[in-house]
Amino acid sequence: MDQVVYIASPESQQIHVWSMNQAGEFTLIQTVSTPGQVQPMVLSHDKKHLYIGVRPNFRVVTYQIEAKGTLRQKAETSVPGTPVHLSLDNSGKYLFVPSYHQGNLAVLPINGDGIPMSPIQVIEGLHNPHSSHVDADNQQLWVPCLGEDHIRLFDLDKNGYLTEATADQITTAVKSGPRHLAFHPREKIIYCLNELDSTINVYHKFTRYREMQNIAIYPEGNQSPRWAADIHVTPDGRHLYASERSDSYISHYLISDDGKTLTLENRYPTEMHPRGFNIDGTGRFLISSGQKSDHIAVSEIDVITGKLTQIGRYLVGSGPMWVLVL
Repeated sequence: MDQVVYIASPESQQIHVWSMNQAGEFTLIQTVSTPGQVQPMVLSHDKKHLYIGVRPNFRVVTYQIEAKGTLRQKAETSVPGTPVHLSLDNSGKYLFVPSYHQGNLAVLPINGDGIPMSPIQVIEGLHNPHSSHVDADNQQLWVPCLGEDHIRLFDLDKNGYLTEATADQITTAVKSGPRHLAFHPREKIIYCLNELDSTINVYHKFTRYREMQNIAIYPEGNQSPRWAADIHVTPDGRHLYASERSDSYISHYLISDDGKTLTLENRYPTEMHPRGFNIDGTGRFLISSGQKSDHIAVSEIDVITGKLTQIGRYLVGSGPMWVLVL
């Protein structure tokens, strides 16, 4: 069965909808004009809706996903800041919307029709929150705050309200700039990508999460500015990939059996300025967007070694920066 790949291009205000077959070949099936500069995207858990964040009029836009993966706009919901990331709790009932520039985090309930409603809570006073991620137990929301070198943790109650767990806050290295997280599919391991020093922190849960490793993305001796962007783990939990924008490459790490240790395996050149990439549901393909090349690159992932081999390249909209796979 074909998968569907959505590419968000904010500069041209478009989503390109592609069908991807089992060989990793792409066919364009729709180009959607969005009501603003589209950046983050997330799928509803039932795969019936796509939510996107747009600016400069701060909105979450809901699209109905039709039979072949095409999109039909359904609703718009105002939010109190520029949406930089979108995520759902594990029940699919609440949408979390951090705003990097306005320094806040909004909680939006999802109604029975799959539409996000007005925020029930807005947490202010966060310094450049860049993403938000619910843990596997659906008990805490992790919010990497790039501007304060902290990952803020919030307890999540059954009604969607957040209470900061101040004692659980995680401090990263000074000026590291925690940005995005990836979760191990089986173990209680969380990987944090730090934008400003291009490193990855590995956290393992004992009674609380503890840092087990800090590893650099960039080659030893490299003098380029540090500018890490995105991080993802294969569905089998064996391989982790992270993108670096300054020199436009993707680093590949082997993950130990217990998930606690990363070992650098290789670095692969990719599209210019790879701000966003993703891995398909089978773990066989990696799709990388080039924010400064206006193309996406499709690479096959070796099922044993994790090696990337580029098999395709496709023109999309202007400034592509978000990749989502259905």
